[in-house]
Amino acid sequence: MKKYWYQEQVRILQTVLREKDAGQYDAGAVIRYMKETDTNCLVVNAGGVIDFFPNKLEMGKPGRYMGNQDILKVLTGECHENGIRILVRVDFRGVDKERYERQPHWFGQNEDGSPLMGWNDRIYRPCYTSFYGSGHAEQFLENLLREYDLDGVWENCVIFGFGPCYCPGCRESYRAYSGREIPSGGDYYSEEFREYREWKSLYAKKHMDRMRNAVKRFGEDKAYVSEIFGMYHVSSSLSSGIDLYDAKDKFDFLVSPLFLDGSAQPEKKYEDFSHAASGIRFLKAIAPDKQSVALTGGNGTKWRYVTAPRLESRIWMWEVVSAGGTLWNTYFNGQHPGKTIDRRNAGSEQEIYRYLKDKESYLMNQVPAGEIGIFYSRQTRDVFGNDRLEEDEYGSFIKGVERVLFACHMPYRFVPDLDFSYEKLEGIKVLLLPNAACLSEKQMEVMRRYVEKGGGLVASYRTSLYDEKGKQRPDFGLKEVFGCSFTGITRDTGSDSYQKVRRKHPILEGMDIDRTEMIMNEEKTLLCTKQRTDYTTVCTYVPLIYNQPPEYAWIPDENTEYPSILAGQYGKGRVVYFSNQTDKACFTNGHEDFVNTYRNAVQWALGGELKVTADAPEGVHISLTENKEVPGKKVISFVNTTSGPFRPVRSLQPVFHLEVRIRNAVLKESVVLREESRIEITQENKQGKKQILIRVPMLQEFSAVYLDTEEGKA
Repeated sequence: MKKYWYQEQVRILQTVLREKDAGQYDAGAVIRYMKETDTNCLVVNAGGVIDFFPNKLEMGKPGRYMGNQDILKVLTGECHENGIRILVRVDFRGVDKERYERQPHWFGQNEDGSPLMGWNDRIYRPCYTSFYGSGHAEQFLENLLREYDLDGVWENCVIFGFGPCYCPGCRESYRAYSGREIPSGGDYYSEEFREYREWKSLYAKKHMDRMRNAVKRFGEDKAYVSEIFGMYHVSSSLSSGIDLYDAKDKFDFLVSPLFLDGSAQPEKKYEDFSHAASGIRFLKAIAPDKQSVALTGGNGTKWRYVTAPRLESRIWMWEVVSAGGTLWNTYFNGQHPGKTIDRRNAGSEQEIYRYLKDKESYLMNQVPAGEIGIFYSRQTRDVFGNDRLEEDEYGSFIKGVERVLFACHMPYRFVPDLDFSYEKLEGIKVLLLPNAACLSEKQMEVMRRYVEKGGGLVASYRTSLYDEKGKQRPDFGLKEVFGCSFTGITRDTGSDSYQKVRRKHPILEGMDIDRTEMIMNEEKTLLCTKQRTDYTTVCTYVPLIYNQPPEYAWIPDENTEYPSILAGQYGKGRVVYFSNQTDKACFTNGHEDFVNTYRNAVQWALGGELKVTADAPEGVHISLTENKEVPGKKVISFVNTTSGPFRPVRSLQPVFHLEVRIRNAVLKESVVLREESRIEITQENKQGKKQILIRVPMLQEFSAVYLDTEEGKA
């Protein structure tokens, strides 16, 4: 039973104030906008960098344009009179020069003793051990909560402690912790700084604990939250010492930046639409009992003054909703979206928020469901991941897997390595290990047991080649499961590379394999030798064949002993191992040879049909969620991304005659949550088994149905 407001659905609007906005803030207009859009929570600046209330602390800095007004007091009153919750944004990432010079010893230092600067060198940064980042921050929160009837605090940029700090406090504390000095120079992300990063993470957690306790002293109903970058962000986690694993227990609901404009990959203009749902799936996987919120909206982190593409923004928000999440709609330039520089997306969240509000009883407690699980390894991310695609050896593998599952309408969920156990795999028929390089002995034992008892496994590349601390093993930790051994040789197969077809196999189903002797290879390939005679070598590595000049575009023998795709039965379960990077290539290349082999590998490892199957174009994303408290209560959502060939999307192409089947299930109740054509939900018999059939005659943008089912019934 829910006890506090932040455990219920939140539909948030944030008005990020610039200093000059304080002089003309119209609280009444903000409240009217929120009521029109069914927003139930406001986030507004309180201060830190600039204060938007009369702050009398030593380091307080009220904005120059505030005059005698108290925006915070007016807003708090207006919100509560209208049944709206209010969170205040505080930010302790740093101060201006004038305040720094009052107490320079409160702030961070470079190795040469110069101040740590940040954000275009406009502010002086503290560290987690500094008084500004701890004692002052605690006083700031207590002062706010004592003076104003707030519903909680959002600590913006809780990951303010980037990289190493050499202030006296850090030097002394690290010396006491390790017996050594803070490393000098070098690559902060290297092994040399590993122990320092571990120490820093401890202080980052202490900071979050201290801030949370300061808030909770005013009541458990006061929320403490912060935004933490998600599963694909490597540098921010390593540099700050905080990621979602560390933060999930500190905050009352989870918020992750999920902007359309490529915040997870700096070189991308627009993220894949699936990224929005992926982020929510991950939040739900690590903390299913908490609300999962996407920090997103009409514009993101790159173009502060111009709205994001309108139709793309709507699709993006529907993707979040389809995975069981809700939204934090943020506009970065002043007041509410109806009174800002670019108002073209004002109200764009209205229909989505109304859907969330009207269907809340059906949507609450829904978490991603499916018989396919993607194992997520934080240690592998930290060792092999990178924010830049050309250097990344982890996140891109997962993104490739997700592309295949989305395109083939295979419902899935994440299985994080957090408290990983055999019990966590309940209901998972196939476990996917996309380059899960760093695995512990305990994790591998769970996986062995899982496959022995009948679970399917699909793994790739370096999976299990390293221990949980990133130390390389002499061979795969799961070599008996994979059926092969690593020779120690890695080949660059980035171009002019192929795989030789050695056997007809279901993994090559539908690929017209009778008419080709080779399929594509790319990225990198490990040279492995087969160790189990009962496993099938489906394809083998082909040495480089230069394509120019054409007269020399051949080699004497394309056959090698090194399997690139190996399949077999281990105990009662089926295993497929890719020694190359087929899953990554599904993202970076997308050639049908990669997508088809990976899809077929999942299907073969399953050893049968999925319970939920769909007949729909690839451009339709179909998501399955299930009530975590009452199994059988499901929501199936349809998001249409079918459009022209270019991003950003300017128009959607409607799709027709979609079908979803749920096998071996009895329908107790159904409710159409949103439709754009008359959706039909029927119970039927197929080969003596009950199944549920959902027919969607036409999908323009988004549709969803709620089902109360009883499964396993004939």
